[in-house]
Amino acid sequence: MTPLTATQERTLLALSILGLLVPNGVFLWVAFARPAALEAALRNPAAAVFIAEAFFLMFLAAWLVGRAGLRRPGPLAFVALSLAGSLAFSVPLTLWLASRDARKA
Repeated sequence: MTPLTATQERTLLALSILGLLVPNGVFLWVAFARPAALEAALRNPAAAVFIAEAFFLMFLAAWLVGRAGLRRPGPLAFVALSLAGSLAFSVPLTLWLASRDARKA
């Protein structure tokens, strides 16, 4: 991978932090403040389709991470980051790490 500019790297890091805080913050708020709403969403067939699509895209992106030869975080760690945060967190973080590694090489 060709290293990104410093501005692009800072933008990716900011997007990663935003992706970690915003979707997770909303999810955690709903999970603790309105658990009935979370239960209703999990029983909704339309929501299940979007959840399945997110898992499909997560595994596809993990395969692409491995195929691109990115060793940090690597495909398995990418899946773990996606499950812990979201794709809005793991994708920019992976690109940020890859650019930093490319700059060091």
